[in-house]
Amino acid sequence: MKILLLKKSLSATLLGLLAIGLAACSSTDIPPPPCPEIQILGAAAKLTRFKPGPGRDIIDVRHEEAITGFASACEYNVDANGAGDVTIWLAPTILSTRGPANQGGEATFEYFIVITDSQKKVLNKGLFPVAIPYAQNLTQLSWTLKEPNSLIVPLNAGETGDDFQVFIGLQLSKDELEYQLSLR
Repeated sequence: MKILLLKKSLSATLLGLLAIGLAACSSTDIPPPPCPEIQILGAAAKLTRFKPGPGRDIIDVRHEEAITGFASACEYNVDANGAGDVTIWLAPTILSTRGPANQGGEATFEYFIVITDSQKKVLNKGLFPVAIPYAQNLTQLSWTLKEPNSLIVPLNAGETGDDFQVFIGLQLSKDELEYQLSLR
């Protein structure tokens, strides 16, 4: 099964969401099929990035990020048998905090989106780079993806969004993951 992870233009996405809203206003009593469940992956919800070297004190922190939420929507494109695809739009919101060791004024990191089937088998993973510039006196900001990621999931006849799950998280190195787990 091939799944596409794409960037979609904001205007096209807004038109798509508007079409969904208009379709929801129709006179039929049939509820739309469900969107896939989207979850923030707990172990990858936060990132602390330190300056190079062995130091792990507060003064060694370059930046910290936390996924605080996301906006999402989906739209089905299926034939009479129910085969086709579901397009999912996903835009994460990330809180970024500048650390004392951040002399460059920017936070760079990646977040990921993973799609699994109902058995939790990974079907696809996409990595998305982020560079957040800080103003000179700014120590914290909330960043939201302006143009949602577009994920197209092929559907066999009889499948719906309930047959898939989407996970979002921050891409961590082994050391970063161990650090986050030590805080629990």
